[in-house]
Amino acid sequence: MSRCPFVSKAVLFCALLALAAPMAAAQDTENVNPGINESYLAPEIDVDRYVDTFEGESREVYAARHDVVDALDLDDGDRVADIGPGTGFYTRLFAREVGDTGTVYAVDIAPDFLKHINASAEKAGLGNIVAVLGRRKRLTLPEDSIDLAFTSNVYHHFEYPAPMLESIYNALTPGGEFVVIDFKKVPGESPAFVMNHVRADKETVIDEARNAGFVLAEEVSLPGLQDNYFLRFRKE
Repeated sequence: MSRCPFVSKAVLFCALLALAAPMAAAQDTENVNPGINESYLAPEIDVDRYVDTFEGESREVYAARHDVVDALDLDDGDRVADIGPGTGFYTRLFAREVGDTGTVYAVDIAPDFLKHINASAEKAGLGNIVAVLGRRKRLTLPEDSIDLAFTSNVYHHFEYPAPMLESIYNALTPGGEFVVIDFKKVPGESPAFVMNHVRADKETVIDEARNAGFVLAEEVSLPGLQDNYFLRFRKE
């Protein structure tokens, strides 16, 4: 069985790594964005600094968080994978939406973020959050185990998009959804940070998701999202 490199909490579910192991390994591909996740893979990270950065009202995806969650129309009992949750602010909102019969898997490559999510879930009395140590090439969840895979400002951190998308597709149940919220990358309009930091524009993301078998179901328009697009894909 795989072992997590940090102390387990009640909501930490490392056993999922073992359950996911029998899945056929996705074909390795060249790293398309080397170094983008280096800071998250450090032995220790300053989580408090990331809380200030990720959970500030000046950050668009944080300020629009309630509208985003409303647009997802989650139901009691839904199983959601929050991929790259960081400090877990969407994770906690999802947990309240899916209720005690639902489950939210917070899948991250940074153990310190998972420790923070565990602690914040315990403090909030949320027993339906499961912290899962992720991997850079694939989602560490079993096949047909989730109804929604959610990413917010995370897709551009996929270093190996093809095997990662394959694993997300496999983890979803038929009819399940894959949501991508990410920065609009438009030459001449987007700031230099986005142009230099974000690998793929919206059209590239759509092409890559389609190549993995997803169908583009909808592009959602929210007043609070101006610098980010919101795409809903479906597994048929």
